[in-house]
Amino acid sequence: SLTSITIPDSVTSIGDSAFNDCDILTSITIGNSVTSIGDGAFRRCSRLKSITIPDSVTSIGYNAFMRCTSLTSITIPDSVTSIGDGAFATCLDLTSVIIGNSVTSIGDHAFDFCKSLTSITIPDSVTSIGDGAFYGCTNLTSITIPDSVTSIGGFAFRDCSSLTTVTFHGDAPKMETETGIFEDAPTTIYRKPEAKGWGDTWAGRPVKLISEKP
Repeated sequence: SLTSITIPDSVTSIGDSAFNDCDILTSITIGNSVTSIGDGAFRRCSRLKSITIPDSVTSIGYNAFMRCTSLTSITIPDSVTSIGDGAFATCLDLTSVIIGNSVTSIGDHAFDFCKSLTSITIPDSVTSIGDGAFYGCTNLTSITIPDSVTSIGGFAFRDCSSLTTVTFHGDAPKMETETGIFEDAPTTIYRKPEAKGWGDTWAGRPVKLISEKP
């Protein structure tokens, strides 16, 4: 049975649901001509441990890698501009994510319930973080939000029960909803002294200066 697959350079796009539920697939190599990964392309490929996304890819679709529960790390190349809604949702073993420098939006629920995620780097190309983007990432302890981010969706960090430190490098972003961004998260927000729009609290969490970090 097929456990490994190589997608040749002649292929330019991976269609919607192309490998959906291929639960024996353990590794995949994507050729350097693929520009888009379709909606649900690798959804529920529960044994997929490794995948390399080439820097020809510009978009990752809705639920593209949802429930790839064996995937441990992912690097999203600089060519990708958007991470679809639910793209990596419920990737339970995902511990590390590197997002390339062209991504402008992190979709709704993109990384929700990634319960092993301990580190993620958000580049300063990102302007919006979607609703529930990191909902239930219970092992995430800290995150830095670059000054490019201007809006954060509701419940973005809800139930991030270990998230004690969120550092913002810019002005206070627009809240898509006043409540719930840090619901059931023990977060303290740290900001730059010159940044605008911050009060003593933001989205219900205390705000301190970066110089006050423990």
